[in-house]
Amino acid sequence: MTDVRLSEVVVDRDRFRVGPIDLEIRAGSATVLLGPSGAGKTSLLRGIAGFLPLRRGVVRVDGRSVERAPPERRGFGFVPPGLGLFPHRRVRQNVSYPVDLRGTPDARARVQRWIDRFELSDLAERYPAQLSSGQRQRVAMARALAGEPRALLWDEPLAALDVESRDVLLRLLRELIESEGIPLLLVTHDPATAFALASNVVVLDEGRVRFQGAVTAFPHAPLNRFMARFLGFENLFSRDDLLAAGNGLLPRTLLEDAGPGGIVVPDDALSWTPASSGSDLARITSVRWAPRGWALTLRQGTMAFYMHAPSDSSPLRVGDAVRLDLDRTRLRPLAAEGAS
Repeated sequence: MTDVRLSEVVVDRDRFRVGPIDLEIRAGSATVLLGPSGAGKTSLLRGIAGFLPLRRGVVRVDGRSVERAPPERRGFGFVPPGLGLFPHRRVRQNVSYPVDLRGTPDARARVQRWIDRFELSDLAERYPAQLSSGQRQRVAMARALAGEPRALLWDEPLAALDVESRDVLLRLLRELIESEGIPLLLVTHDPATAFALASNVVVLDEGRVRFQGAVTAFPHAPLNRFMARFLGFENLFSRDDLLAAGNGLLPRTLLEDAGPGGIVVPDDALSWTPASSGSDLARITSVRWAPRGWALTLRQGTMAFYMHAPSDSSPLRVGDAVRLDLDRTRLRPLAAEGAS
C-alpha cells in the first residue's frame, strides 16, 4: 500500500505562488484540492506530478523522495483537465499507451483488465471523438491505471458530465479506492464532489490554504466570508451591513451573534409566517421555481434574505408581508477575512 506525503511544497507559476503545503494522502483514501478558478489547484497538481518545477519542498511516495525525478518516474498516474486522449488512437490503443512505453511482458492482459474494469469492451475499437464525455473519462481512468501507478492525480474528473455519467464515475472511483488501495488526489471547484468521494479536503484560495482536514469537519469549520460564499451560503452580512440596517429586532439580534467578519444566516435558520400588520415585517420581492421548491427573496429595510419554501406551500406573491423568525442556534459567526 502506497502513501504520498508533501512537505513544505511551494509551486511558482509566473508571478503566482501556491503554498507552502504539507499533506498526507494515505493508501485507500481520496483527498480533494478544492477552490475557485485561479486558486492554484492545477498548478499544485502539476507540480506534484513533475510538469511544473517546485520552488521548494519534498514529495515522497512510500518514503522515497521523487521531486527531482522526471514525471514518468515519479509513480503517478496523471489525468489532465482535457484528459489528454490521443484522437488518432482507438480506445484500446489509448489505454495501452503507458504499457507500450514500458514494454511490459503481460501488456495485453493488463490492458484488457482495465478495459473490462471500466466497461469499455464494446468501445475498444472506437476513437475518442466517437465517445460520450463519460466514456472518455473512463478511457482516461483506464489508461492512467494501466501503467500501474502508485497514486492517481486527476484534474477536474467530473467536469462537463451529465448527472448519470457523474454518478457512474463517482461509483467507479469509490470502488477503485476501496479495491486497489490506491491514493487519489483530485482537483475540483465543486464542494459536492468532495462530500461524495473524499476523506480529506484542502481548500485553496489565491495560492493559500484556507482549510485542511477531514471532509466531515469541513461543513462545520470556522467560516470567513470566502469560505461561506464558497460553501454556497447566500445570506451573509458584515457588521457594517447590520449597523446600517437600523434598530429593528432582527438586525440587533444578528449583530449580537456576529463575529468580527459578520454573520451567516443559513436557510434553515429562518422561517416565516404571513402577516398583515406589525413591526419588523419583511416583504417578498421575488418568487421563482427551483429544484428545492420555491426560491424566495425577502427584504426587510436594507437587508435581503434568500430562502426556499416547499413546492406545496400556500400561494406566494410578490409584495406579500411576512414575519421572519430566527433560530439563533443555527447562525454562523464569521471570522475576519484572512482568518482560517
